[in-house]
Amino acid sequence: MLKKVCWIVLPIFLMTVCLCFSSSHQDNTSPPHPEVTIESPDPSLPTQVKSLSGKWVGQWKSGRSRWGWDAVFYIEKVEKDSAQVVFAWGEYNTSMGSCHCNPNWVRVQKAKIKYSDTSASIEFYTPKLRPTWLKISHIVTGSDDEIFGAHGASSGRYAYQFYVDKDEPSVMKGEFISAKSSRLSIKMKKVEQDKKSE
Repeated sequence: MLKKVCWIVLPIFLMTVCLCFSSSHQDNTSPPHPEVTIESPDPSLPTQVKSLSGKWVGQWKSGRSRWGWDAVFYIEKVEKDSAQVVFAWGEYNTSMGSCHCNPNWVRVQKAKIKYSDTSASIEFYTPKLRPTWLKISHIVTGSDDEIFGAHGASSGRYAYQFYVDKDEPSVMKGEFISAKSSRLSIKMKKVEQDKKSE
């Protein structure tokens, strides 16, 4: 009798666990829509730099997991060696389950721009993007020495790098490195910005 009960209960338990796991990863909430103003680039800027400007959408992925979360990257203003960007993300769980993070956004005042004959890139840092570690204003400088809500650079910042190749100007690839050297990648497509600010 006990064996029969086990064979009935075990599949139900496993099915419940699977459903909970899949829903917690697949029913992610979309990124928020902060107010954004995208300025037309100065015509004198290099073509590669101008191509960065605009709205980009994609999904962060880990090489070890098929799960990811949605992200929107607005490049509001570009100059020859810097940019102002807004990064918005959807609900996500960290790989070790240490944080269930809600949708949020951050404005980076001075991301670094680098470019060559064939590509252009944007690099910046943020503090950990957790509710209690993000400034109420949502504004960060993008510098690697801006740390708050943490115990130091090793545990309190994230690094980002995005680049666009001259031969594929509507695709932006990016990489994220956490304080513990976890690595995520993203491939984003450029999309039309709405007429009004989002």
